[in-house]
Amino acid sequence: MKKKHQDVVIFPGWKRQLEQDGLEALKEKRYEDALEKILLLEDFEAASYEILTGKVICYIELGRFDEAIALCRKLMKEDEDNYYKYLHIYITVLFQTSQYEEITSLLDEIFATEDVPYTYREQFQQIYDLSQNFNQDQDHNKYNDKEIEYFVHNLDGGSFQEQWRLLSLLRKKPLQDYVDDFIPFFGDSELNPVMKTGLLQWFMEQEINKDIEVDKFNQIKIVNPTELNDIMDQAFAKEVMNSLDWVEQQDPTLFEFTRQILFRFLYIYFPFVPEQKDQTVITEAILSLALEYLQMDDEYSMENEDSEEREYWKNEIQELEKKYFSQIE
Repeated sequence: MKKKHQDVVIFPGWKRQLEQDGLEALKEKRYEDALEKILLLEDFEAASYEILTGKVICYIELGRFDEAIALCRKLMKEDEDNYYKYLHIYITVLFQTSQYEEITSLLDEIFATEDVPYTYREQFQQIYDLSQNFNQDQDHNKYNDKEIEYFVHNLDGGSFQEQWRLLSLLRKKPLQDYVDDFIPFFGDSELNPVMKTGLLQWFMEQEINKDIEVDKFNQIKIVNPTELNDIMDQAFAKEVMNSLDWVEQQDPTLFEFTRQILFRFLYIYFPFVPEQKDQTVITEAILSLALEYLQMDDEYSMENEDSEEREYWKNEIQELEKKYFSQIE
């Protein structure tokens, strides 16, 4: 299909303005507006790969996952220099949409035929292992009327992978009659903190109006699910992302990686958040990790090159990510 304006040359000034408006809308999370500007640039065959990466982000945020997947496939073929960046986003979207069999099949082929850079290979392996676990016997496990009781029983000493798989299957089911059965697990020091976050989100989705004592990382907090904000709607998350506005304007892909790292970090902590005094150094640690993952370490310099505090938080975040992509037996 030919572009609408393929014989018309777009003026450089207008192109720059469209790009600026599109990136500004993306930064402000006006994804429909950003997409409109990007599509107009495409009509004039003036959309750079950076702008098209922004288009992928728009599709993801708007829940248009099929289009995000299709565009990632296209960019993986056309922009070979950034192939693994697009592949990472592609696999992440597949994971978000529970396409576990597709992930394992794809990564089996990639691991067998490609020399994947180490930083990507480690992340791909984590996603592969989780997808394999979630996919096992998925079509053969049919639960009866006692499925929630089985889940409650499994929370007491079962494997993380099985617990998470059961939660994913039960997430849309009514919870009201079982609230008191689940509440003790929020104080169970043996339960994976990721699992506690998943349970708490289930309570939030079903608007369970009850005070709950949550114990994580030797901290105790009493929360009411109806009064909690979503993870990325918390003030701490917003402040970190606002501090990284300049990254979004320069490199939307890098910005998306920082957002993913922050989300996983705060997901494990939830409903706790780090102390406000650590916000700046945590922001630096997240950016530094994203640069390492994308092998862009030499392209940006940190204000304090040898910050012990930043290194501490990088190690902390990486350790917590291991829990997010848990390989607990």
